[in-house]
Amino acid sequence: MPEVEVRGRFGRLYGWLDWPARLAGLNLLWILGVLAGLVVGGLAPSTLALYEVLRGHLRGRSPRMWRDFWSAWRRHLLSAQVAFGVPLLTVWVLVFYLLAARGTPLVYGMAVLLSLYLATLLQLPAVLVHMEPAPVRAWLVTVEVAWRRPAGTLGVAGLVVVLVAGGWFVTPAALPFFVPALPALLATMAARRGLPQPEVK
Repeated sequence: MPEVEVRGRFGRLYGWLDWPARLAGLNLLWILGVLAGLVVGGLAPSTLALYEVLRGHLRGRSPRMWRDFWSAWRRHLLSAQVAFGVPLLTVWVLVFYLLAARGTPLVYGMAVLLSLYLATLLQLPAVLVHMEPAPVRAWLVTVEVAWRRPAGTLGVAGLVVVLVAGGWFVTPAALPFFVPALPALLATMAARRGLPQPEVK
């Protein structure tokens, strides 16, 4: 049966109403991808695949989620371990030092450092799927993109915290349907403004 194209105001409304189901589906795929990589090996490729499908949607395409997600997952399976897996691992290092600094004045500096690092890390997958640069180059581009407009980066990070915390206290059962897909969508939207145009992929 052919698809019916909805135009005008109703078309835009339909597009917005389609996003919750789309994000829930992507979140399920992300969880399956993490499990397929035995958690540790699946976290990085699943996250890059998630960002890649979201990028396709934001570019006006209509990706076939299942096919495109697993295609991206397989493509990023090895390269993502260094490009994104190592930065994820350093989060735990910073958390360790934050906990070790409890009760000292250093805890405030470590908390700020960890917050800024996480705000930057949120946009790293968007850069990786946009340009596919070498890991060091990816970090340089991400820092430039994220902090060229610090208000946008901090705003997205703050919004993610509010949404996750609000979801945790109001409807915690909804979190597995929208996290990390919703934060990834917000980060992708923010990163696209600073990435070179036209897109290379």
